Amino acid sequence: MTKAITLAIFMVVLVLGMVTKETQGEEKQCYDYLLTPQENCEGLICAHECTMQHGGNGVCVDTTSTVCICTYDCTS
Repeated sequence: MTKAITLAIFMVVLVLGMVTKETQGEEKQCYDYLLTPQENCEGLICAHECTMQHGGNGVCVDTTSTVCICTYDCTS
């Protein structure tokens, strides 16, 4: 009996956690392509430029490229 009650409580917490996660994902993500000043994209420079321009996260496409993809929240 105790195992069944414990399992039921665990399942309720699990389902409520999944529902909460789905409702929090309502933010729309936008993308911007930034060109880095160097010949090769550097992760720290890419991240800094993205944070300064859009308040988001920047990631290099490739280390041999000058393209940086900036992901940020569109609603703000």
